[in-house]
Amino acid sequence: MTDAEILGYTKRLGEILKLPPSEQRDQRLTNFMSDLKEAYEIPSGVDQMREFEWRHSEVMVFYRCAEDAMTFERG
Repeated sequence: MTDAEILGYTKRLGEILKLPPSEQRDQRLTNFMSDLKEAYEIPSGVDQMREFEWRHSEVMVFYRCAEDAMTFERG
């Protein structure tokens, strides 16, 4: 992850988190997480996720922050 990417994701996530909790905010968080998954090929499996998280902790900080900020249940 480059410094420019870190800056871009920080800004984007910050803008989302400024919104009041709502389904719209959660949808934007979901889109953010999907973009991270696609850009960095984040795996779905638990074991693969642990390995990925160990190797790419900077990506996963953004992913976990967005995941933790969700306020409505995902279906």
